[in-house]
Amino acid sequence: MRIIGTDTVVPQAGNDTACLLINGDCLVDTGWNAAIAMRAFGHDPMAVETLFITHCHHDHYLGLPHLLFYHAMRRSERPDKPPLTIVGPKPDVDMVVARALAFLRHDQFPEVAALPRVVALQAGDSFETARLKVTTAPTVHPVVGLCYRFADTATGASVAVTGDTAFHLPLAAHVQGVDLLVHEASRGAGESHPNARGGHAGAVDAARIASEAGVRRLLLVHFPASQREAVAAAARSRFPASQVARPGDLVELPEA
Repeated sequence: MRIIGTDTVVPQAGNDTACLLINGDCLVDTGWNAAIAMRAFGHDPMAVETLFITHCHHDHYLGLPHLLFYHAMRRSERPDKPPLTIVGPKPDVDMVVARALAFLRHDQFPEVAALPRVVALQAGDSFETARLKVTTAPTVHPVVGLCYRFADTATGASVAVTGDTAFHLPLAAHVQGVDLLVHEASRGAGESHPNARGGHAGAVDAARIASEAGVRRLLLVHFPASQREAVAAAARSRFPASQVARPGDLVELPEA
């Protein structure tokens, strides 16, 4: 698994907002410009077969038109490549994809965007790629969000990605025992207040979920860069097997 971006809503120079690549062909969120960002780490955007969108807030899909445009401009290199599959929460994902195509003016210039296949899921639905079995659970956020759990059928390894969410104890059941939990920490080293607006978690919240779920490792993303060390320390105080992600990190998952 390759970390493409780790930042919060407005990424700093040299970073992107939280997004990652699984097995080189499954992208989770697009950040502001994941298509270009992944090239810096040696990955070809044309290799992406499936895009999973955790929720349809701008910083998690801003890069979608770029990815569609990239696939269209390079399609002569892979004429047999099937359409990109975009998986996301119902009903927002259909709207976001339609508007990305409208932004590219696909109706007037069909050559500038490769038409994708869209799969809209509700929490509790499942999905499969050639190598991954994917299950979903709801998150707590101002828009509909999905926490994805990925199981690699070739290796048995498992990873869960929360996307943006407030502390939500039921997520622990969904991510139970995974090799790696990728959890947001937008609230930095603290924890979310039950009545806080915005639907975000802190490092302490993520560590509580990791502990309750008995995961092997916790990887924190979507945190303020200025709080990196404090975020790491806060999470490790509750769950020692915690790390903070950095752009470009390559995370090898063990066999189950």
